[in-house]
Amino acid sequence: MAREIKSTEEYKGKLLKLIPSEIIAAYMVLQGMVPQDKGKWGLIIVSVVLLILTPFYLKTMERVKRNLQVVVSTLGFVVWVYSLGGPFVYWGLHESWIASIILVLWTLSVPLFIRTESAPPGTKK
Repeated sequence: MAREIKSTEEYKGKLLKLIPSEIIAAYMVLQGMVPQDKGKWGLIIVSVVLLILTPFYLKTMERVKRNLQVVVSTLGFVVWVYSLGGPFVYWGLHESWIASIILVLWTLSVPLFIRTESAPPGTKK
């Protein structure tokens, strides 16, 4: 499935394409590899590197052309990292109940606000 959101995309399709699932999966694997005594700096480095890689991954590997989609998906990565704790725990910024609320609201609401370009005349929208 191509990651680019098309003009005829329905809510479920938008939702799946706005979650950077491969990057989140990479974060979860790498998070498990960081030694406990290196947790703070290890998670900061992993998070920052993946945050920087997300737009490049979306543009090159997934061929996403719309900058808004890249920005929203990159912010989605931050939301997911926050929901998992990540370096936010070490900074004293993580509250699990707030993280859960933010994750649910972000995941459910963002696809509603992402507008797609109009379909060409004569095509079904």
